[in-house]
Amino acid sequence: MNSSFDIKRFGNVVRYDAMSYFQNFGWTLLVLLALPIGLWFLLYTNMNLNDYEAYMTEGRFGILQVLMYLAVMIVPSRLYKNVNDPRKGIQYAMLPASSLEKFLSMLLYCVVVTPILYLIGALLIDSILVLIPGNNPYEGFVFNQIFNTEVVKFELTGELDDCAQDIKLPLFKIFAFLAYASIFMFTNMLFKKRKLSKTIGILALLGITFMVFVIRLVIKFEGFDGTMNADEMLEFEKYLIRVIYYGGYVINLIISTSLLYFTYRKIRKQTY
Repeated sequence: MNSSFDIKRFGNVVRYDAMSYFQNFGWTLLVLLALPIGLWFLLYTNMNLNDYEAYMTEGRFGILQVLMYLAVMIVPSRLYKNVNDPRKGIQYAMLPASSLEKFLSMLLYCVVVTPILYLIGALLIDSILVLIPGNNPYEGFVFNQIFNTEVVKFELTGELDDCAQDIKLPLFKIFAFLAYASIFMFTNMLFKKRKLSKTIGILALLGITFMVFVIRLVIKFEGFDGTMNADEMLEFEKYLIRVIYYGGYVINLIISTSLLYFTYRKIRKQTY
């Protein structure tokens, strides 16, 4: 039954995870939803609104997105914290469902339910805050930006000034989000204690290493010593931008598919 799928069993697993969702993640979700309220209160009572004009619309939605990503980062270590524990994970192991069904339920709550639930709650709170009378720092409803956000297709056109070019990558944002979520799903199955802090530490170390590598590579590049003219440098910068975006596209695809597979495999091979 490890790799089989039955819609009734899958529904039972989804129901089981739903029952424990707010019990294990509810307070964390409430704290993340309360953070924009705290920021609004600071602006409402103490801040000079002229200094935060850029925050009134796009900035607000950007902060909500960051907090949504934070929720996705935390939820695996809260909702599925005992899944790989040899003692506490027995209850999860005894669920009458296959490994595939358990994995799909985990994917559903970590990648679909959590970001949608947080965004709905955050946008509802933001809309209520907009309606409060007085010296209100908020202007306009930010939920309009959701309908203006291209999720399926990514285009880099008319950006980066002189380096503007036409780059179209289908499902770019979806693969980037999946890669992000899959990292924390996999490390949640990999580590038994301090899962979140270990993951953040590893990502920080990898980020620093990559940054040092790129800086050293740029320093050694001959074109930056003045041997390139302005047109050659511009073409190189355009080429570099294409490499970054296309490379990131491929890397996100590899990370998302491989780590999701290894997460499923870890669920399947977990011993208790």
